[in-house]
Amino acid sequence: MFKMKNISCFLLIVIAGITSCNKLNETAYSQITTDNFFTTKNDVDAALTAMYRPIQQCCGGYEQSANFVLNATSDEGTSSNSTWGQYDNLTYTPGSSGDVHDIWVANYQSISSANYVLDNEKKIASLDPDPTYAMAKLAEARFIRGMDYFELVQMFGDVPLRTTLTSRADQVDIPRTSADSVYAQIIADFTYAEANLPVAASATGHPTKFAATSFLAKVYLTMKDYQNALTKSEDVRDNGPYGLLPNFADIFDVDNKDNKEVIFDIQYIRQDGQGMRMEYLVLGPDNLFAAGATGGWGLSNVENGVINHYNPVDSRIATTFADPSPGLTTYYIGKWRDVKGVSADGHGNNYIVYRYADLLLEVAEAENEVNGPTIVAYNSINTVRTRANLPGLTTGLTQDQFRDSVLWERHLELNWEEWRWFDLKRTGKLKETLIADGKTWNDRYLLFPIPQSEIDASNKKIVQNPGY
Repeated sequence: MFKMKNISCFLLIVIAGITSCNKLNETAYSQITTDNFFTTKNDVDAALTAMYRPIQQCCGGYEQSANFVLNATSDEGTSSNSTWGQYDNLTYTPGSSGDVHDIWVANYQSISSANYVLDNEKKIASLDPDPTYAMAKLAEARFIRGMDYFELVQMFGDVPLRTTLTSRADQVDIPRTSADSVYAQIIADFTYAEANLPVAASATGHPTKFAATSFLAKVYLTMKDYQNALTKSEDVRDNGPYGLLPNFADIFDVDNKDNKEVIFDIQYIRQDGQGMRMEYLVLGPDNLFAAGATGGWGLSNVENGVINHYNPVDSRIATTFADPSPGLTTYYIGKWRDVKGVSADGHGNNYIVYRYADLLLEVAEAENEVNGPTIVAYNSINTVRTRANLPGLTTGLTQDQFRDSVLWERHLELNWEEWRWFDLKRTGKLKETLIADGKTWNDRYLLFPIPQSEIDASNKKIVQNPGY
């Protein structure tokens, strides 16, 4: 299992050329250089570990900024806190959206670290006569880079595309690359990863061949290439090692991590500074599921009425909501619980980025788009519904009705797992859903603003998204 360490290596990568081009003043604490690094396999592993650190740490990665921003700007989450309330109210600006800035920086730092590995292909290849060694390491770097760019292009549209480290002053300022070109690079990265990653993870928390195939399915679905999305998702379903757990609660059980439903997750350990903090962020003060059986800070909570979207017999309710008692004023999310955690930043849960139920619902969606609501499409969604103690979906639906049913099931199944905003956007439902949710809409909200600090201090050739 990779851990959050090797910080000197991470600093080296930032010094060598942080892709977001922020003018950071960093101090080098070692004499490691590009000339004397990648001389051992341990060097390669350390460099790969550095890719995970930015998206793993608080606060620009999955466990805070992305969770708060993407949940609040959809119809799933809200916050009474002024910092995060601006996302729920859609009042954020390029200058006020610090969490959006943190997401941008975290992804580009991770990309920079991946590029550092990829730029040293020859050195890595020289460490083992078996070419599959280097190919697997490069595939891991391309997997993470593809995942980073996938989040960026969905949130920001055209973004600067860097596939090598910045080494000269004239390479610092580059314009935004078209979204189509970014998607082409994402597909190329995941395709390489699919071909060269092992079927079984080299170590806990590292990507595999079928994780890459799963991401390809999601990318193709986002691009509305439904036939390729269907082909890839069915490949994972038929040949991958994943499956649904019988009980929904077991997916998120801190003592049942890396179970067969997990396709890819961000790893944490129960140690101060190296654990997850989601418990404190999203549990209320009376939800005693955080470290030492204490409550959380309640900085973000479920939007009013969301609990009523569930059938009362739905077995997902008890896990999705920290306290599903009827009639409460405020509900909090309960998917992350670890009473044995040692501190706010010391919970042992992993953050699941992609899981098998998500993949099955993608099979249902892609099948419906290609062939209509066939028995294959119905079986895929009904498998998820059966696990939730729900009856099968009504038969005889039209293609449009089935499409809406899958989108709704994704909302119930993946609530607060950072997919709702992306799902609404790619299906063309973001505007109407947020208007129905009582938000004041402007078409600029189809994209997030490029952080103003990036424009002002970093990249002279980058321009803001329209309307900001």
